[in-house]
Amino acid sequence: MNNLAADWLTLAQTSGGGGFWLVVILGALGMGGAALYEHRRRRKKRADLDRLLARSPGLTYTVIPCGLRNDELAWWCQGLPTGDRNNGVRWAIEGPMTLDLGPGMPTELTVATFQWWWEEERRDRRRTARGTMTTRRRYAKRTMPAAVVKLPLTVDNRVIVRPESVLGRVGLTRGGHQFESAEFNRRFRVEAMQHNLALALVDANFQQLMVEHFPDQTVELFGALLLVAGTPTHRDESLTGVIGHLPALRQDANQILRAVPPAYWRAVGAVDRSL
Repeated sequence: MNNLAADWLTLAQTSGGGGFWLVVILGALGMGGAALYEHRRRRKKRADLDRLLARSPGLTYTVIPCGLRNDELAWWCQGLPTGDRNNGVRWAIEGPMTLDLGPGMPTELTVATFQWWWEEERRDRRRTARGTMTTRRRYAKRTMPAAVVKLPLTVDNRVIVRPESVLGRVGLTRGGHQFESAEFNRRFRVEAMQHNLALALVDANFQQLMVEHFPDQTVELFGALLLVAGTPTHRDESLTGVIGHLPALRQDANQILRAVPPAYWRAVGAVDRSL
């Protein structure tokens, strides 16, 4: 909204006479309409969030997903962009999820789903009425749906599987650990502090799962967290905007955790290595 106001002010200043006031009036009407639309959109999202919680026993609203503040989430999760100025959590819910990860491990985990936002700096060069060039700095807000699972253990070494860049997909800047699937290597970049952990996690079944079901999502294991970030391939169409992605993200986190090979849990000491 601040950027829109600045654009209208610049246009008004470059208009003469009656044109100045016409631009001011049109700008005020435009900003008022945009503010009203945003207010109604937020009210609809909040109503849908309340409806989701009402029909999903065990889920609650939270401002600290899995007990983590914004700065803690940004520090622990490389898959959440920090941006150039501010970042944070919106529309967050959390609740228990029952999942059998292996012998000796708890079957009930805490899962939080939310919208992560961050601000990126933009620099616009414009020509003034006097013909000189000026640079204006502004910040654009970007968003990403995400899920965080609180694990029953602490992993000291990070493994992150993220979509490969456009240049990487054509083989110009491809990096990270490589695997037997050429399609997986083309679609994803795997970075790990220890190569053996990358191999233990990303087996053939995990590669196929990512290619077929999570082509645009990032999966990260580090500390006591599993992060799944990015727009899921499905959503609840009865819910507005990002609220419709929240149930899907819970399902995605469940599916990804079920696909983690027992060899990975053994490698990080989560279960008896002799099993």
